[in-house]
Amino acid sequence: MSRFPVRGSHQLRKGRWSISGAYYLLTTSTYDRRPIFSNPDVVQVFFDTFDWLEAQGRIAWICVIVMPEHIHTVIQLGPEQTLAQIMRSFKSFTARRINELLGQRGSLWQEQYHDHCIRKDEALRDIVRYCYENPVRRGLVEHARDYPYWRCKFEME
Repeated sequence: MSRFPVRGSHQLRKGRWSISGAYYLLTTSTYDRRPIFSNPDVVQVFFDTFDWLEAQGRIAWICVIVMPEHIHTVIQLGPEQTLAQIMRSFKSFTARRINELLGQRGSLWQEQYHDHCIRKDEALRDIVRYCYENPVRRGLVEHARDYPYWRCKFEME
């Protein structure tokens, strides 16, 4: 019997804590991992949504990288917020907006998401670097700075 969670299972929620002020790496993928996030207008929806969540005091975003079929973001969770609340707001708003933009209907996101609480400053820098270099590892660009769909509040080069 396997002890590893089945992809998309309720096992991802086990041990999930939402700590106000803590930093988190959040990763979520498109439904069936469809590579639909290469349209600049679609990507702007994500950046605008993270800006709105920050303006509302719900999060402080550190970096956002939009890959063709998934998103990595590092955030600091705002007061009285939970990861579930943030992800529910993010996914429902962006799904409606992107489906409208692309003239389509149906599910945009996989139901689950992955979260990782970041406990040390060094780990925060390492995780932001991991996100930043993801397009290079995937072979999308030769240099991370050339990838157009990322934002970061840290100086990366």
